[in-house]
Amino acid sequence: MSFVLMKRRFGFSTLFTKLLSGFLAVILLLTAFNLVSFFYLKGQIHREIVKYNELAMNHAASGYENQFRLTREMVLGLSQNPEWMTYVNQLRQVKRNQAYGYVNDVIGEMKRLYGNPFLGMDNLIIYFQKDAYVVEKDGTSSAKAMFGTYYASPSYPPAFWDEQFGKRYAFRVFPAAAFTENTAGSVRSKGMLMPVVIKMMPYKDMYLVAMLDAERLARNLQSAMSGSFYILDSDGRPLYAPESGSDAGLLPALHTFDERHSFVQTKDAYYFYRKGTDTGFMYVSRVPVQSISSQLLNLNLVLLSLLGIVGLLIVLTYAFSRRVHRPIRIMADTLRADEPEPVQGPVKEIELISRRVQHLRSTHQRISSDLARKNSLLRHYAYTNRLKNIHMNLSELKELADVSMPYVMVAYQIIFKEASAEYPLVQEKGAYYMREYVDQIWRQVYPDSVTLQTEPCQILSIVFLPDENAETSAQLRHLQQVFDRDRSSYLVTMAESPVQPAGASFTAALACVNGMLKQRKLRDETQWIRPDGAGPGKDARCFKATWEQEFHNRVLSGSDDSMREWIAKSLSVLEKKQAAAIEYRRFAKDVAGELDKLLRSQNLHAEFEAAAVPMLESTRHFYSPGQYEAWFGSLLGPALELIRRKTENHDPITSFVMTYINEHLDEDINLDMMADKLNITSGYLSTYFKEKTGLNFSDYLNDLRIRAAKDMLQNLDLRIQDVAARVGYHNVNSFIRMFKRHAGMTPGEFRKKYAS
Repeated sequence: MSFVLMKRRFGFSTLFTKLLSGFLAVILLLTAFNLVSFFYLKGQIHREIVKYNELAMNHAASGYENQFRLTREMVLGLSQNPEWMTYVNQLRQVKRNQAYGYVNDVIGEMKRLYGNPFLGMDNLIIYFQKDAYVVEKDGTSSAKAMFGTYYASPSYPPAFWDEQFGKRYAFRVFPAAAFTENTAGSVRSKGMLMPVVIKMMPYKDMYLVAMLDAERLARNLQSAMSGSFYILDSDGRPLYAPESGSDAGLLPALHTFDERHSFVQTKDAYYFYRKGTDTGFMYVSRVPVQSISSQLLNLNLVLLSLLGIVGLLIVLTYAFSRRVHRPIRIMADTLRADEPEPVQGPVKEIELISRRVQHLRSTHQRISSDLARKNSLLRHYAYTNRLKNIHMNLSELKELADVSMPYVMVAYQIIFKEASAEYPLVQEKGAYYMREYVDQIWRQVYPDSVTLQTEPCQILSIVFLPDENAETSAQLRHLQQVFDRDRSSYLVTMAESPVQPAGASFTAALACVNGMLKQRKLRDETQWIRPDGAGPGKDARCFKATWEQEFHNRVLSGSDDSMREWIAKSLSVLEKKQAAAIEYRRFAKDVAGELDKLLRSQNLHAEFEAAAVPMLESTRHFYSPGQYEAWFGSLLGPALELIRRKTENHDPITSFVMTYINEHLDEDINLDMMADKLNITSGYLSTYFKEKTGLNFSDYLNDLRIRAAKDMLQNLDLRIQDVAARVGYHNVNSFIRMFKRHAGMTPGEFRKKYAS
């Protein structure tokens, strides 16, 4: 009768009637369910809980067995690729074979494995015993660095991995442990990883390590587990335990797990287990007795409580339904006018309100986060544009970089030392962390300051001051002390501009600090170049005129002692002149240029280029005269040896060929023509020339032409076709092909990269 009255008064489809009828139905169903469960299904629930844990255990055990099987088969499957195995064989003695070029090919094939999300690999590592190095997804590194820095774990020190070469097994899973990456003074967690070692027979000097992500496997395979999960090897030692694995010692002995049953019950817990068919591992899930019993006990308590409040709920349900109905109906009527499509659902008002609120909330969150991110990016772009004097049309963008305050600009030039120069990733991270730290130091005192990374090894701070008398020395002194602590890894030169008035040009201030950076001295210390400093030292460029002739004479003498004396004397002169680091580098460049001219005049430049001489680019990061002294010794030593050898053994045929080629480089020169001039056969000349010089005639000619072309490309007034003609290539396309074969890039790319 009450439902009939409500239908007539409110309508059956209204929210009020649906709420009331729904609440009453739920109450009655819950009461009936608990009564039936209590009297008839108590035992059945217990069996279902046990069965659920058994099924979850079977699923997890099968998943781990498949994971280990697939890992072994997929890794061993690499040996079925003959080309890949050829590359690996070359890398087994990489130093002797000089096979570094095969690393990317090996990594590319391995990527199919560690890039497969179903295999759950964090990394796949090949450990070569011969040269004590590894190949992994990020490239190569020494075994000590890999297992002591990038995959460091107290459970697996580098010595552990060396010992595995002497162990006799083909496949072994090791206990999961926490791995970290310890670089640049920071520790980054790699998570819980489970190492799997696979050996490819018959190679005893290498093996592969598959780093399985234990946490990812746990999320994928243990999602249905309700207790603590363990993996035990055949001797009962744990291979995997939960993070709170201190209760691993509570597990029963391994022999108590009878394969005829699926679980063991003790006084405190249920132990569900299954033995792996392939690995022989024992997979165990520990579910406390209270966890299962509490579910039944809670059911009984709910039943008793429910019986006491059923009557009260019915009364409250009626009052609540009436109270909720009115405001929700008003909101639904308001929102319905803006809804483009009719709302479908059992309770249209609730569905409509929920949809609109969710839409508004997600839109607000998306817009807020997007605006915050874009404002930060735009602010950095705005300051970068102002530094480079790029015109900005948007007034909003101008406002982001328009702070009408005086400022000081500070540039930081970073020189990474030899220990970190071999690792570009370490340098990249080091520059990033340095920028973040510098930005934090300035913002603590001057919140409007901005710190940008303008170059890979250069950072720039724009410190906005409340007035032109504000102090910045304390912060710079603190940064100098911090940088000095890490002087063994890198050196920093700080250039501080004078205080710029409000609205002063950023471009002029940037040019000022960049010019100040060139005043860096050749010292192994953090340098702070102040605006009121002494300025640059004496210009050492006039120094060149005083040493050219003496340098020629000492080189042509072939005396190592004489040359070492000249190097020491020249560096001493630069030091007395208080020359900046850039002057030392200019001196090194001049010496290298004069040496090249001298060797070309002696027809020795081809042999000299074949020697392992240091590159001028390496001097860019020098910070002491001793480094230059060693560099000059490595550069001039092979040249002096060639001069002495030529003096002792002068060969007229090769001298004639080299001299003729140097003097007629722009002509069409070939082996037959040179043989005719010498009145000998071309075959004899080819064999004789290679025996004396170690080079084929054509290789020598093309190498000489390309080197001369590189020098000519430095002159931007010459067109590429003019350069080609001057070095004997009358077909510019042939010149471009030959240049790219020797230099690895086209003449245009070479000019763009190196010409100044």
